[in-house]
Amino acid sequence: MDIIDLTWGQLAIGFGILIIPGLILWKYKTGLLQKMGIAVVRMTLQLIFVGYYLEYLFEYDNPWVNLAWIMIMVIVADFATINRSGLRRSKKLFISIFIATFLGVVIIDLFFLTFVIRLPNIMAAQYTIPITGMVLGNCLRSNVIGMNEFYYSIDQHQERYRFYLANGATQEEALFPFFRTALRKSANPNLAAMATIGLVALPGMMTGQILSGSSPLIAIKYQIMIMIAIFSGTVLSVYLGISISRKFTFDSRGRFDHSMLKKD
Repeated sequence: MDIIDLTWGQLAIGFGILIIPGLILWKYKTGLLQKMGIAVVRMTLQLIFVGYYLEYLFEYDNPWVNLAWIMIMVIVADFATINRSGLRRSKKLFISIFIATFLGVVIIDLFFLTFVIRLPNIMAAQYTIPITGMVLGNCLRSNVIGMNEFYYSIDQHQERYRFYLANGATQEEALFPFFRTALRKSANPNLAAMATIGLVALPGMMTGQILSGSSPLIAIKYQIMIMIAIFSGTVLSVYLGISISRKFTFDSRGRFDHSMLKKD
C-alpha cells in the first residue's frame, strides 16, 4: 500500500479540531487557552525544524554528527528534568543527571542496536536517533517523578531519616525506603502502559509504521522492543540519577542540603 502523504493544507485543516478543546477550556475559565496556543505553536515549529534537520541528518549519516545530536538531546532533557522536578540548578546536579541520563540511554541503545536489531553500523541515524528520542523522552518524565519524589520526600520526612541514622543505620539503609518509593512512582506509569498496550491503545511507533505501509506483525515486534527499551532505560536512568546526585546533596555526616530544593 502506498504511503498517503499529507499536504500542508491538509495539516492546516487538522488544526481546526483544536476549536473543541479550546472552547471547553475557555468556557470553564481554566486559564489554559493561551498556554494551549503557545504549546501548539512551539510543537509545530519545533517538529518542522527537527523534520528538516533529520532529513539532512539521515542523508549525511555521520556517526560524530549523530553523537553530537544525541548529546544535545540529553542536555536539553537534563535542563527540563531539573526545572520540572523542583530542584535548583547547580553544576554538580546537572553533571550528575547528565551522566545518569546519558549512560541510561547509551547502554540501552548499544544493547538493542547491537544484539537485537544487529545493525552493522550502530550509529546509523535512521535507527539510533528515533530510538534514542523515544527512550530519552520517557527518561525525562520518569526522572522528574523520581528526583522530585526522592528529594522532597526526604525534606518532608527528615525526622524519619534522622531517626534511622541515630539508630545506627548507614546512610544507604536510611535512604532505602525513600529510594524504593521514588523508583516505584517513577516506574509505575511505564508499567501501566506496558500492561494495557494493545488493548487500551495502539502506541505511536506501531501506528506510524502501520500507516507507512509496514506489516502489523513487523510493527508489533518493533513496538515490543521499544517498550522494553523504554522501561529498562527509565529505571536505569532514575536509579543512576538518584545514586550519583545524592553524593553531592548530602555531606560527610549524612545531612541533607535542603537549599537544593525550590520552595515557594
